[in-house]
Amino acid sequence: MSKRITAVGRLALGLLGLLCALAAPAQHAGHGAPKAKKHAPALGIGAAFSPSGELWVVALDEQQRLTLRTSADQGKTWAPPRVLERGDDAISADGENRPKIAFGPQGRVVISYTQPLARPYSGAIRMLRSSDGGRSFSAPFTVHADRQLITHRFESIAFDAQGTLHTLWIDKRDLEAAASQKDYRGAAIYRNESRDGGASFGPDIKLADHSCECCRIALAPSPDGSLAAMWR
Repeated sequence: MSKRITAVGRLALGLLGLLCALAAPAQHAGHGAPKAKKHAPALGIGAAFSPSGELWVVALDEQQRLTLRTSADQGKTWAPPRVLERGDDAISADGENRPKIAFGPQGRVVISYTQPLARPYSGAIRMLRSSDGGRSFSAPFTVHADRQLITHRFESIAFDAQGTLHTLWIDKRDLEAAASQKDYRGAAIYRNESRDGGASFGPDIKLADHSCECCRIALAPSPDGSLAAMWR
C-alpha cells in the first residue's frame, strides 16, 4: 500500500509542476502590446510512469497539437515537448475525456484519445502505437471495428500482466439499433483486446447495457494479473 501511495504522490507532484509550467505564460498575457487571441493550453492531460521511472505526459499545446513531454526527476524539470502525428484529427482534451498513455512489455507504448465527429456527442477512439519504447509512433488509427457516426467515447486503456492491451469505451450502437423498436436507456460498455501492442485488435465485445453516457471507466490491475473495470 505504501508503494502505491508513494507512486500516486510522485505523479501528483509531477503533474502539479507541469500545470504550473503550462499556466505560466497566461500570467503575463496582459503585458506589452495587444496580441492575437490564442487557444489556452488544454489542461485535460494523460500521465503515466514508464517502466524506467520517467514521468510521461501527453496533452494538447496552445496550437492544439498533440505533444509528449517527459521528466526524469518526477516533474521538477521537463524535456522539450515532442509533437506527435495526429493527421487532421480533432482531439478531446478535458478532464472527463482526455488523451491517455499506457506502457506494455517489449517497448510497447500506446497513446489514445477521442476524436469528436460531426454529429453531436459522436466520436471515434483513436490510437498511436510505438514498438521501440516511444522513440517513434505510428500515425493515428481507429481502435474499434464499428465505424458508425455515433458515440464511441470516454475510453480507458491498460495492459494486463500478460501484456494484452485492453481498451474499454462508452458506445451507443445499441441505442441506435433500438430506436425504432423499444426504449433503450443510457449507453453500453464495449471492449476489445490487442495481443500485439495495438498492431491488431480482436472484435468489439459488449460488457454491459444501460451504462451512464458520460462517466469515465476505471481500470485497475487484479492480484491474478488480469484487469478489473468499474463503470456507472
